[in-house]
Amino acid sequence: MKEKFFIEGHRSKTSYEHEETLILDDKKAYASEKDASAKAKEYFEKDENIGLILIYKKTGLGEKTGIKFIHRDMEGALEEIDSWWEPIKSC
Repeated sequence: MKEKFFIEGHRSKTSYEHEETLILDDKKAYASEKDASAKAKEYFEKDENIGLILIYKKTGLGEKTGIKFIHRDMEGALEEIDSWWEPIKSC
C-alpha cells in the first residue's frame, strides 16, 4: 500500500487561552511528501492567516504521524522542518 500525505493549516496562536488554531483541513491525499509540500506553499501564498502547516500521514487506525512543519520565519521566508513524533490518535 502506498503512503498518502495530508495537510493541516493553522493560524498563529494569539494567546495561551486560545487553543484551537486549525483553519485548513485539506481532505485531499497527496501521493508524495514533495506534492504535499508544494501544495502547502500554495496555501501560504493564498491565505495570509496561515502561520503553520503540518504535513502528516495516517495509519490504518486513523493515527496521524507528522512528517514536516512549514512556517514563516522572522523575515517572512518559508522554513521547512522535518519532524517525527508520537502518533496522535483520532477521536
